[in-house]
Amino acid sequence: MIQELASGGKEDYMNFAVLAEKYRDEIVRRTQELIRIPSIEGEPREGMPMGENVGKALDYVLATCRELGFQTKNLEGYAGYAECGTGDEILGILCHLDIVPAGEGWTRPPFDGVIEGDKLFGRGTTDNKGPAISAIYALKAVQEAQIPLQRRVRLIFGTNEESGWRGIEYYCRHDEMPTMAFVPDAQYPVINVEKGIAHLRLTHAGNGDQPTSDESTALQVLELQGGHRANMIPATCTCRLAGDPQVLQEAAKIAQTLQKDPYPGVQACIEDGTLVLTVTGLAGHGSTPASGVNAIAHMIQVLHRITEAGYSFDSPAVAQLLEFLKTQVGLETNGQSLGIGYCDEVSGELTLSMGVLRYEAGQAYVDFDIRYPVTKELAEIVDPIRQAAKAYGIQVELGHTNRSLHVPEDSFLVQQLLSVYEKHTTQKAKPLSMGGGTYARALDNAVAFGPAMPGEQRNIHREDEFTTITDLVRNTVIFADAISLLAGK
Repeated sequence: MIQELASGGKEDYMNFAVLAEKYRDEIVRRTQELIRIPSIEGEPREGMPMGENVGKALDYVLATCRELGFQTKNLEGYAGYAECGTGDEILGILCHLDIVPAGEGWTRPPFDGVIEGDKLFGRGTTDNKGPAISAIYALKAVQEAQIPLQRRVRLIFGTNEESGWRGIEYYCRHDEMPTMAFVPDAQYPVINVEKGIAHLRLTHAGNGDQPTSDESTALQVLELQGGHRANMIPATCTCRLAGDPQVLQEAAKIAQTLQKDPYPGVQACIEDGTLVLTVTGLAGHGSTPASGVNAIAHMIQVLHRITEAGYSFDSPAVAQLLEFLKTQVGLETNGQSLGIGYCDEVSGELTLSMGVLRYEAGQAYVDFDIRYPVTKELAEIVDPIRQAAKAYGIQVELGHTNRSLHVPEDSFLVQQLLSVYEKHTTQKAKPLSMGGGTYARALDNAVAFGPAMPGEQRNIHREDEFTTITDLVRNTVIFADAISLLAGK
């Protein structure tokens, strides 16, 4: 039974602030060293099911925890944990060590951990390596401050949060489940509602009749590609077309009419008899499509404008998929034209983002990232899309999914974390909902807590992702105070 605990008090808070400041250089150095491991999921290796670099990141973090005096365990490379304290109950703090690809547009090296003033740049600095290091040193601060614990505190490190959740699922099947947990992978004050997640791949296999058109107006699709992951708003999309030189010239002029300042950027140039179209958008997280400019969505507008002028594409796969995306999605990010424009009071509006577009081996496909309200079931999302796609000869394959999360606002966990936030900011606050998915939804009693303050932008899933040294130290203090409050006697 979870009992309410008294706040750690001003003396404990001051201890944590002093200790975090003492650890400052170590925290920064450890974060830089972890950033320098490009832990994007790769080919499995023995003991490293998510690839060598993810395995190295897990080994690095567990070695750090052992150096600091914690007990550690590596769960076959799928996950790992470090813990201290005693008791039957566990307070969990869940972080992930994998990252999305760097993507385009960086002005600093994404894996060097460059420091400029108070800023530390690199893929994963905020999502989620910096918070993982802060959590480690928060637990060290609690230990060094000799805060008596009535629950074990367990730092749990996942390995493929960005690409499938096999790591945390392995943990949940093979080890103890926390009594309660927080996940520093979103923002303050507390996120107690997370929408359901569905990744869908829509594929046209290239079957069907060849488009009937005058050969003089036909365009051969040599390449069509954009994006890296379903959950990343793509910053660039490229299409290469061949055909009659005059047709290519006209298509280039049409494309350039869709250029806007600053986004979308549309470049059209003819190189060695090939028209190269490049659309530039603004990268971001797929859960918040309004925060970026989707290069794939705007490439679809460009190609559709070319067909409206009387030109056609030689590939049935490309032609049909583009027609479907133009009529059923367009520039919408709420799924309205697909018949899934749902919204509820608890979690807000459904969002839809196109993360990947490819044409290869005669097939064309697009990957959707959908975040749907907690009051809806997965079938209510997938079935209408399948029905709409069927008319275009498109197959729909369901990929990664995550259940929604709703921890009541009046719960012990939410209320205690809100009190920590208020203590450190002097601001009264209510919990929030979001489309982003964190490890909180893998457990029965967990919420997201930090690491960003409301309104802070840290370029997550975008070029030049960063944290600040102030963030790293501040979060160490806040996490330590949360540990003391939730697990202390």
